[in-house]
Amino acid sequence: MNRKLQWVAAVAVAAVILHLAAVWAVPRVAMSAAMDKLGGDGALNVFTHWSAPTDQSRAVVRPSPDLAYSICILDLSAGPVRIEVPASAPYTSLALYSSITDNYFVRNNREDGGLQDGEVIGIVVTGPGGDAPANLPAGFTTVTAPTEKGLALVRRVIENDEAMPRLDALRAVSVCTPLQG
Repeated sequence: MNRKLQWVAAVAVAAVILHLAAVWAVPRVAMSAAMDKLGGDGALNVFTHWSAPTDQSRAVVRPSPDLAYSICILDLSAGPVRIEVPASAPYTSLALYSSITDNYFVRNNREDGGLQDGEVIGIVVTGPGGDAPANLPAGFTTVTAPTEKGLALVRRVIENDEAMPRLDALRAVSVCTPLQG
């Protein structure tokens, strides 16, 4: 009986260790793979704009055909990053994700009384423990990231095919770049 108890205890300890290792590793591995796959040419701190999804699009498991996506892979190791996203009707959202898949910030054009087309959602993202930069642009919000790497995801509703040139023009002036100064 004692031998069986030792075996059960050893299996239980191994299961707990394996579980904790998986809980720690899976988000990190998943987000690293996602950032590698979604980041386009591997550029950091610059937006990559995707074409409107089709039934063949599979960069993500099930992209919405009603959304235009823009992604910026964030690397905050060299300092804060400035993000400017011009709003577009009927809906624009900016979401930030850490390197362990946590969604730690979301802003959309319907909050705080709403933003009109072209009005900017402006933030400066600092690394863990970062303070608001002295040169914070007027009207911008400081967001402290929990990890040095992550991503910014912009989603815009595509009302119809005729809306894409307007959305593409707004996406072209979206900014994700290291904060200067």
